[in-house]
Amino acid sequence: MTLLTEAAPATGSEATEADGTEPVHRMLWRLAPAGAARPARPLAGRTVVVVADDSDVADRARAALRARGAEVADAPARTGAGTPRGPVPDTIVDLTLAEPFAPGEQGQWHDALLRTFAVLRHCYAQWSAETAADRLTYLAVTYLGGGMGYHPDDDLAQPLGGLWAGLAKTLHRELPNCAARVLDVPLADAGRLPELVADELGLGGLSEIGHRDGHRWTLTPEAAGPGPATLSFDASDTLLMSGGGRGIGMALARRLAAEHGMRVVVTGRAALPAPETWEDLTPEALRERRRALWAQHRDGRPVTEIRRDIARAESTWELVGNLLRARADGLRIEYRSCDVTDREQVEALVAALPGLTAVIHNAGVDRPVRLPGKSDADIAAVVGTKVDAFLHLFRAVRERELKVFCTVGSLTGRLGGMVGQFDYAAANECLARLGLWAGRQASFPVMTLAWPTWARLGLIANFEASLRYMAAMGVADGLAHWHAELLAGTRGEISFVGPLGQALDPVQAVSYPVAECLPGFSDTYPKIFHLGAPAYFRAHERLVSMVEFDPDTTPAVGDFTVHGEPAVPVGLLLENAVRGAEWIVPEHLPRQVLLAVEDLSVPWALLRAGADGRIRLRREVRGADVDGRWCVEVTFHRAGCEQSGRVRLVFGSPGGPAGTGAPQSAVGPSGEATLFTGAPVLEWRGLAVPLAAWRQEGAHRIVTEVGSCHPGDLWAVPQPPPCAVPVAAIENIVRAVSERIPGLPCTPDPLTVHRISVCGPVPARTRIAVDPALGVWRITDAATGALVAVLHRPCHAN
Repeated sequence: MTLLTEAAPATGSEATEADGTEPVHRMLWRLAPAGAARPARPLAGRTVVVVADDSDVADRARAALRARGAEVADAPARTGAGTPRGPVPDTIVDLTLAEPFAPGEQGQWHDALLRTFAVLRHCYAQWSAETAADRLTYLAVTYLGGGMGYHPDDDLAQPLGGLWAGLAKTLHRELPNCAARVLDVPLADAGRLPELVADELGLGGLSEIGHRDGHRWTLTPEAAGPGPATLSFDASDTLLMSGGGRGIGMALARRLAAEHGMRVVVTGRAALPAPETWEDLTPEALRERRRALWAQHRDGRPVTEIRRDIARAESTWELVGNLLRARADGLRIEYRSCDVTDREQVEALVAALPGLTAVIHNAGVDRPVRLPGKSDADIAAVVGTKVDAFLHLFRAVRERELKVFCTVGSLTGRLGGMVGQFDYAAANECLARLGLWAGRQASFPVMTLAWPTWARLGLIANFEASLRYMAAMGVADGLAHWHAELLAGTRGEISFVGPLGQALDPVQAVSYPVAECLPGFSDTYPKIFHLGAPAYFRAHERLVSMVEFDPDTTPAVGDFTVHGEPAVPVGLLLENAVRGAEWIVPEHLPRQVLLAVEDLSVPWALLRAGADGRIRLRREVRGADVDGRWCVEVTFHRAGCEQSGRVRLVFGSPGGPAGTGAPQSAVGPSGEATLFTGAPVLEWRGLAVPLAAWRQEGAHRIVTEVGSCHPGDLWAVPQPPPCAVPVAAIENIVRAVSERIPGLPCTPDPLTVHRISVCGPVPARTRIAVDPALGVWRITDAATGALVAVLHRPCHAN
């Protein structure tokens, strides 16, 4: 837990960039049509609680939900201790702060937000243990105009609704099977709200939906570079930065003061010792201060108090050290004590800076604690430092002729925070909404910069854990972006996004627009495409989804047939298994890659289409560490089919060994295979999966070359995903066996493959070679000869 404005001990631009950093991409958010929603889920049988102040709109919302078949329960009652009592619902409709914004009223958000947190704490134990992926829903309503504040005609009636939007987008971190939705409407359209709530509650898909002008809208990212420099700074400028005494604030203060000669005033709550004593604050003196504080424990002083005072001492020493280095380097950096959550202190500070030309609101508090342990005081401190301080600063400078007003936000608001960051994400998303509102009130540009994690610099309690969510941004990279935005006088919200980490979960995946411009899209999108409809999810253990192969979007269905009926090719089913397995990752190991496919067993009846031409399968994915290997068992079930398809996938560190032999696992032996007799029952047309012409090479070898499947041939969708496995090569091996090439065994049912060792990426064209007597098929890059995969004993039962 950190109580400080900036938490990291690194000092300014001298901080060392750590491993795990990657270049970030500058993103703007644009209003776009939401498109077709997922099929509506009936409300009948769902227990819904409407969280709101007593109002006519709330009563009508309850009536509309009852009319749709929902059971509407009373909101949990709060006892004298503040803990709600009553039944736990499976659905929460939160009407949030349904009143006009009052910028002069401090803490307008306070009671409504704490009411929401109380209800979520009440539900936490049951909701965090829920494994059904289609039961829990949290729907928050915001009142920005129906376009999330991005439509030019949005009224931005209540920008504080951003608190609930940021909160909702973080719920899945601790409640992984809660589908969170944000519905934005004009406050003046409250009369339509009950029906809109009932409509949206049954829909799935994108997390943030606006209703205006008779249409559904959402926000989608767009890559864009910064504008040209339109502002200049020099020695006549004074910049006020809330926070800024340490971490990323001090790093920027040093850069601006050094490059432009400007005066930078940084702030913090603490009062510093007299300047004439600063030289005495040496590392040795700090060690002595720590020893003296710990000695107080012998006299009965609580450890928590001692640690708090040690943290304050370390903060003071670091701040003084930064100021001394700035003085030694000739930089005009000053420190003023100011609690920016106090309006009078802010007004007094601004009044004492008559030459003020720029403001950066950088102060922040993050107390990352899971929801049950997060107190109302924690929430008030986190939100107040971001939100109330913004309003105090903006109010104090609104009539000034500033060059720029910049507020430091976070991707935790736009994309959701880490575990323990409900309030921090809420505060940062609210900053972005307040920035949009303030930009319409002021003559100067107002910008919100939504940062990812800085490399070991800034408000991050666990840097290594943060990399599971997204790659970090290097300090030099971040400072360059920040400097460019200030000089450009950017307006609005700008996000800096790095590649997503492994912490993406199914609920998050189906909630956000997946745009090709997002970094890491090529790695993330394929597994989202193959996710299906989640029915059960337990992180790091198990995922159950309903997956469907529709001939309208999967041309390979019908390009391949079983007994004359359209069917999904074996290679494509394996591709779906691999992508499904990517959702179940080990909790603490580094990034894993596919090393081997073991004990593949596919009954042909499983692959055949139903009466409507579609193949619907229940895919179950289970992951576990087996003898030091991360093994994922994938099973496909189909209604009316007695046999199941199954495969074991072995993952490990890139370049690691796949292992030898088959470990004990939940998947049992394949059993004896029944050989097909009579006429062939499998047929390939070669339109979606290219067909190879086999030829004899020497006395014992059969070879061929074949191009890889083009994604657009496999999937008739706007963004067809690339393949993780060599689908064309695998399919041609299956075809070779089924057509009984001389010297090869005829096809059994189920089809079985002992092991596929995965050695490299899928090339544009592969060469396949087999010695029938050995039963080992080698797939290589036809251009380079590099090994791609090796199939061991296809079509053998054991």
